[in-house]
Amino acid sequence: MYKGFEIIIEPNEEGGFYARIPDMPSIFTGGITEIEALKNAKAAIKDYLEICKKDKLPVPQPKSGKFNVRVPKDLHRVLTRKASEEGVSLNQLIVYLLSRSLGKAQTSCR
Repeated sequence: MYKGFEIIIEPNEEGGFYARIPDMPSIFTGGITEIEALKNAKAAIKDYLEICKKDKLPVPQPKSGKFNVRVPKDLHRVLTRKASEEGVSLNQLIVYLLSRSLGKAQTSCR
């Protein structure tokens, strides 16, 4: 994470690592090591934001981590009850359930 933007670093089949920034799909960089790829990604974000400002281009906004979801009353009731049974907030339960469904589950919702 740099300036609120997620940086994804993955190994390159030919060697080294590549880095991408999901909120800035036109940026693609990398390096010999993960550290170098991260450094290059941070520099690319900084440069991109400066260009946007200088050229009066729209600046991409990092994800805030907040969004609203409307659910049926029955589902809201079930989720609230489950959160109470688990001793966690409704938000913690929903984050856990979403993470688990995406294969990124924490060991518990606490």
